Amino acid sequence: MAEGIFSGLNVADFTWAAAGPIITKQLADNGATVIKIESERHPDSVRLGGPFLRDRPGINRSGFFADFNSSKLSLAVDMTHARASEVVTPLIEWADIVAESFLPGVMERWGYGYEAVRKMNPRVIMLSSSLYGGDGPWSRHPGYGAQGQALAGLHGLTGWPDRPPAAPKGAYTDSVSPRFGTAALLAALIHREKTGLGQYIELSQIETTTMLLTPQLLEYQISGVEQERRGTEKPESILHGVYPCDGDERWIAIEVENDEQWAGLLRVLRQKTMPQSLIDLAAGDARPMGAELDRAMGQATGHWDAFRLMDALLSAGVPAGVALKGSDLLEDRFLRARRHFWPLTHREMGMLDYNGPAYRFEKTPSCLSKAAPCLGEHTDEMLQDVLGFTDRRIDALRAAGVLR
Repeated sequence: MAEGIFSGLNVADFTWAAAGPIITKQLADNGATVIKIESERHPDSVRLGGPFLRDRPGINRSGFFADFNSSKLSLAVDMTHARASEVVTPLIEWADIVAESFLPGVMERWGYGYEAVRKMNPRVIMLSSSLYGGDGPWSRHPGYGAQGQALAGLHGLTGWPDRPPAAPKGAYTDSVSPRFGTAALLAALIHREKTGLGQYIELSQIETTTMLLTPQLLEYQISGVEQERRGTEKPESILHGVYPCDGDERWIAIEVENDEQWAGLLRVLRQKTMPQSLIDLAAGDARPMGAELDRAMGQATGHWDAFRLMDALLSAGVPAGVALKGSDLLEDRFLRARRHFWPLTHREMGMLDYNGPAYRFEKTPSCLSKAAPCLGEHTDEMLQDVLGFTDRRIDALRAAGVLR
């Protein structure tokens, strides 16, 4: 198999939680040597949160952590130890990229802010990811993606107009900002190829996510109209909503944009008994829209199997998709046909399916080389093979409490 596009790239990965590790995962899954630095004293917080395999908690049993850290190596170093520099400094000298996602100021307190890192390694590219960015009045406030998505404006637009804001599921900024961070790293690598110079990248989760609301921001600046929550309504479509189907929490998303699709929808729904309310709406002169149509649609779809309805609608040219559960995704024929999932054997959890990349390189294919690491799984290997430490030196560092 051809080498990955980042083969030969060395990464010292101090990131934790989700936003940072998702960036370094893209590097690791495409050939880079990514060494994740953490310790038993300060483990990645995602290791401590579920879901856990078979609901049995453990620092190496988090599916959440596993999915964000495939193909990486783990080196356990207590960064607060007075002798941590004996390991960290040569690691930074080895690295092409140093990535971190702590609260701004943490790396500086340890002696590894960008200016210090650049003196150790003039060609290094350093990426710092944080919620608010590296400066500004809120830069030192702690926070996670759940707060970030609210501050970025997503909550104000999510939900129904007659109800309080509804938060999108998950820490949304943790999913948005890594895409910007990876692109910024690629640009910095290209710049270094041309000039030989590294540089510093500072990434704000809130700012990257606010960019998703560019149309709404422009509309307000131009017209003074501030967009408000409107549920699933899409003004330019005849129908745009999520409707119940037969079974436990089974739903289907349907959109109708024109008269042809509206006719196709009615043909499909007539295969079963349509509620009188929808029949009456369909027979009217004006295009039916709004809450009355949504209520009638919910009555019409409620007797259908969600997957059969989706297939029937797609065959009729009507955009539709089942709201899939996690169990559905693992068996989804589309994802399986694309070989999205990679079966990898974890040292403690055994064989699991990992999410692969959502892109394909023709000439330098991605490869998830290994399951996520247990904490400190590769400490001795990395110190010996990468930094050239002797067994005696490693044993002395471990006895001193540096490696833990």
